[in-house]
Amino acid sequence: MLFMTACEEEMPEPKEWRVLEWTVDGERYKASCESEGLFGCTSLDVSYNLNNGSFTIGGGTAVDGFTSTIYIYIYIYRGLKIRESILLGTYDRMIYKKRDESAGCNEYKAINEDQRLLYISEVDSTNRIIEGYFEFEGINDCQDTLQIEDGYFKVSF
Repeated sequence: MLFMTACEEEMPEPKEWRVLEWTVDGERYKASCESEGLFGCTSLDVSYNLNNGSFTIGGGTAVDGFTSTIYIYIYIYRGLKIRESILLGTYDRMIYKKRDESAGCNEYKAINEDQRLLYISEVDSTNRIIEGYFEFEGINDCQDTLQIEDGYFKVSF
């Protein structure tokens, strides 16, 4: 009898509320989840604290026939503002990371504070949706640089 019971499935959130996209070297990427295993999966990790303005978003996608995965992470630890340029503090991070079979120099951290952009265009606290734009120049430990452009997100939190 225990195996015959089932919980009512929750209404899935609209796909337009789970968007994280960016461009690197002229190629457009979108966070995605390829596996639908036993527990399913999510392409994004998002949190937003309405009280202190802390915000984190991260997501990735498989590339090159699943031999590597690329990720974007943004961490703002306090003071997120709507419709204003956000000055990134000491503990805030914007990171592009490539995980593949080769080792070393795969994480690019945002540099040039004046060239980092994070702009929150909308926070809907009723429906728990946050939307914004980002771009930054990243540098890795080998001193290679790359430009993350046209970053966009619209996510539920």
